[in-house]
This record gives sequence, structure tokens and C-alpha cells, in this order.
Amino acid sequence: MSKSDAIRSQNVSSSIAANAENIRAFARFFFNARIMRPVSEVDLSTTILGHKTSLPIFVSASGLAKLGHPLGEVNIVRGCASSNIIQMVSSNASCSYEEIAKEAKPGQNLFFQLYKNSDNAVAAKRVQEVERLGYKAIFLTVDAVVSSNRTRDVKAPWELEDKESGRLRYYVEGRESVEDTVIAGTSGNLVAMDDQNMTWETTIPWLRSITKLPIVVKGIQCVEVRILQKYFM
Repeated sequence: MSKSDAIRSQNVSSSIAANAENIRAFARFFFNARIMRPVSEVDLSTTILGHKTSLPIFVSASGLAKLGHPLGEVNIVRGCASSNIIQMVSSNASCSYEEIAKEAKPGQNLFFQLYKNSDNAVAAKRVQEVERLGYKAIFLTVDAVVSSNRTRDVKAPWELEDKESGRLRYYVEGRESVEDTVIAGTSGNLVAMDDQNMTWETTIPWLRSITKLPIVVKGIQCVEVRILQKYFM
């Protein structure tokens, strides 16, 4: 994917078109029910990357959980513990990786979602920290190398202020400089330092060289990439 393709893909997402298409795509999936099977006792437990879970799902990474609750990711850890399912922790968690790990119950499994920093030393330090803390796998995010035009994210602080103050906020020339306007939004700025030059040939061998944890490539969007992946994983 070229940089222009990446930007185009991200801009489609920012227009909420991708969200609508995802909803339509999932609406086309149906369960083909079986009959005459014993169902008085049903066991949905399984393993993911060799780790037990009560359901064939896990809580995927989502950053800045404190925007929703003061306890942030700590609350998610507690919920996963009570349900015996696995949690993937975001690179952009609002709690420290250590704080999240300490909240986990004995035997509770955590995965880590890695936004790779463009500085290999910084990225390696992060990976080695979560490995030391007992995280069980690294999910390398590869589909967010370019920050999108996050229109809703940029508008959100304005809309929230309107609701809280009861007054309409609007732009007046000269009152606010261009530098004061955060075009990328909160989430967009979180990936500003991420590596835009990741490749199968360099990034995967590098990641393998610094950790013994299982590596999952997160963000594959087409079959062709999945076929290519088998040659490097």
C-alpha cells in the first residue's frame, strides 16, 4: 500500500463510511443452526494462542479508557477477570502497563497491542517492559501508519463544551491561532510518532529478535496480504 492509498483509506474511515460498510458486512453473516444435538450443557471455552478463555473472543485494544471512566483500563481488567476472558491492552492505554498488570488476577492473561514507535530503541523498551510484566503476546498494529482526518474527534471537545456551557462556540478569526487547533484530534496525535516505514522484511525479524512472545499481525485487510504473511511469519 502506498502512502496515498493509506491516507485515502484513513479518510474513508474518517467519513464514517467504513463504519457503515462494516455494519452492512456483518449483517450478511448468519448462523446455520443445527438440530438434534444435546444442548442442556454447552461449553464455549477454548484457547487463544494457547491460553484458556471462557468464550472464543477477547477484549480488543482501545486506548484512553479513562475518557469513559476514571479507572480506565483497570475496570476492563476486572471485567475480564470476572468473565475469564483475555484482554488486549492498547499501547495508548490511559493507565500504565504495570498498573494494569498488577490489577490482573493470578492466571489472568493479557495481550499487548503494539503501535511501533519510529525509534526502534523506544519500541524495544516498550515490548520488553510488557514481556517483563507477564503479558502473553504482542499484536503488532499495521493498519494505522497514517493518521486520518478524524473529523468527529476534532469536533468532540467543541460539542462537549457546548453541551456543558449551554452556549454555542464558534470560530472567530484572530481569536484562536491555527496552531491552537488540533487538526488530528486526540487519537490522531497518539500515532504521530509511529513507524511509517514498517515492512515484512525488516519489522518482523526485528520484533522477533527482541522478544520471545508470540507475534500477531493486527490489521490485515485483504487475502493477498495474508498470503504474503506466510512467507515472513
